[in-house]
Amino acid sequence: MYNLENITIRDEDMSNRTIAESLIKAQQFEDEDKFEQAYECYKYAYNIDKTDTEVLQKLATAAQMHQHNEDAINYWNEYMRLKPEDPISYNQLLDLYYQENNYEYYMTRAKLKTIEHRLPQATDDYKKAIANTNDENDILNARYLLAHTYEILNKPMQAIDEYLKILDHTKHEAVYISLANLYYTDDKDAALNILQQAIKEYPDSAAVKECLCKVYLALGDYAKAEEYAVNVLNKIKAMLMQDKNEDAWTLLETLTNKDKQDISYKALMAEYYYNTDDSDNALSWIDALEKQNPDSPLASQMRALVYEKTGDEFNEHFNWGKYYIKKNQYDLALDEYLKAYNMQPKNTLIIKELINLYSVLNDNYACAEFCEKLVAIEKDDVATLKRLVKFYEEQGYEDKVIEYLHALAEINTKDYATFLKLAKHAESNKRIDDAIDYYQKYLKFAPSSDEKEEIKRKLDLLSTGEMADSDGFLDKIIGFFTKK
Repeated sequence: MYNLENITIRDEDMSNRTIAESLIKAQQFEDEDKFEQAYECYKYAYNIDKTDTEVLQKLATAAQMHQHNEDAINYWNEYMRLKPEDPISYNQLLDLYYQENNYEYYMTRAKLKTIEHRLPQATDDYKKAIANTNDENDILNARYLLAHTYEILNKPMQAIDEYLKILDHTKHEAVYISLANLYYTDDKDAALNILQQAIKEYPDSAAVKECLCKVYLALGDYAKAEEYAVNVLNKIKAMLMQDKNEDAWTLLETLTNKDKQDISYKALMAEYYYNTDDSDNALSWIDALEKQNPDSPLASQMRALVYEKTGDEFNEHFNWGKYYIKKNQYDLALDEYLKAYNMQPKNTLIIKELINLYSVLNDNYACAEFCEKLVAIEKDDVATLKRLVKFYEEQGYEDKVIEYLHALAEINTKDYATFLKLAKHAESNKRIDDAIDYYQKYLKFAPSSDEKEEIKRKLDLLSTGEMADSDGFLDKIIGFFTKK
């Protein structure tokens, strides 16, 4: 039993109530300026539950206040471990390390800047930390964090340089894997070389083996990929790439429900049916894959390959176009879409895709051309007709504007916005009878508004036959009468 003044605390009582009692007593001691006794209460509470960050913060603060700096450093580091995103421990440690330990000072400052998302400044501090120590382990630790920060900043060459410096002094599995991943994008042979070194050092490492499998798959050495595959899904992939379809199917049948939740499962099923010339099942699994991950280009690529195999050239080129769209390779997508269009020029699906693509490419003339092709087939496509009206208004092609406004008016005989546009175009071209007719249709269907009242006054003037001598004269009259 421990006696904290008038509070008796039993060893077996490990509840939050006991911690609360210790904190209350600590506060009482602090109110009486008995700081060492308060510090002991905080330590007692901490020993009950070393994950209680509230207690840990009070304990670290008390240790720091009473110049127990070594204890304070330990407690603040423990707090940092439990709450790595809370800046309070970093700031307190900076005070404790200042002028006492330059290495730890700069390391802590770098970590603080990292959680504050000031990564370029963090790299500067990691470099300063390296410059302020001769301890090899400290240097390697700083270099590792520096390299990782360069990775986040998308500076692969700097990251590679730091990782290689680490390997010059020590072998480290995580460093090998990080290097391989950095090389993988642009130099898969270099990635393979690093991993071959790694597997010699760590022959039983599942992580290294899986990385080797990934690289061998990318390089097309599927036998080696199968040899190193640890994950069953990767092993199946390697088998399918070698047309070992029966062996792959045997493994597919053994997969757990958890394995089947992996997105690659659907791709593997599609690939199996592709290999075995069952295009219907292959396409069905590709649809499921696309539904699960609609932004991935993989489904479009696989679908294109299925249609290529079945001799469906239109859908082959159409899906290659979708594949390149998802990879933001718009010129290649356009080439594929145009090939598909030339095969089926009346297919509205490909026409719509070309309209969207030309919009992305900011080719407004080509976009308008295919919009016209679309409304020639789908004559009631209101959205596309309005798009054509807007385009030709901007280009000043009056005949085209009137043509498509008439088309809109035929689709919706109560479309007052279209009637208003027709009226204004007729008026500007001195076709007063037409303007009056369209203004009257506008007034018949338009809801009440200030604009409607203005049009009524304009229509009265037009109906009297008092024509203006210059464009815009009637609008000036309306403006005069509506001035306040």
